[in-house]
Amino acid sequence: MVVALVFVAACRQGPRVVTLARTWQAAGGTTVSVAAWSADSQALRRAIEQVRDSMQAFDSAQSRPAMRRIWLSAREHLRVTPEWRDVLDSYSLDRAVSPLVAVADSALFDLGGQFLWIGPATRRGVGIADPDNSLDLVAQVELREGSISTVIGEHRSVSALGADAFIASAWASALFSVGCDEALALAARRRISVVCVDSAGVRWSPGLQNRVALLPGRVR
Repeated sequence: MVVALVFVAACRQGPRVVTLARTWQAAGGTTVSVAAWSADSQALRRAIEQVRDSMQAFDSAQSRPAMRRIWLSAREHLRVTPEWRDVLDSYSLDRAVSPLVAVADSALFDLGGQFLWIGPATRRGVGIADPDNSLDLVAQVELREGSISTVIGEHRSVSALGADAFIASAWASALFSVGCDEALALAARRRISVVCVDSAGVRWSPGLQNRVALLPGRVR
């Protein structure tokens, strides 16, 4: 089922900017939401429909060899087994999104809590949840480009930022499996952007210096 909401904002100069929002279910079952901006509402609508149709028709069996090659590069030095269901929808989004890239001024995807930004560099705050209470935020990280994915489990969460949805999702899944101490050490060596929350508090990799803020009253 597709839910559509259209908002039109009049600009003082230049053409009107249209915001088009859509929600659907991906082939892997994840709920996908997108808000996209463009002066060409018809082209924007067609592009979003193409992205939706491509994701819903995605054949994971045919793409598995390619997924394995990319995953292996992401999990180098990590002793984990690939879980396709953890990265399937983010992989399909990356491969479906090109029609929207071509026509949208910018767009923001929410893939079951993973975010993918398309467009010029931004400064969007993304909340980091308390792993012991996912409705309670303990920090905020600044997303400037690409994607951020979070894996939450008992007493621990790992959020990874990457150039695209698949890389962010793959790193978040892989690093979660080794615990915060090892995840942060590896992130520093590999220049991966990671925020980790566990019993030791909220910690992040050097590349996120000045981009993570602890929320008032939420210091663990």
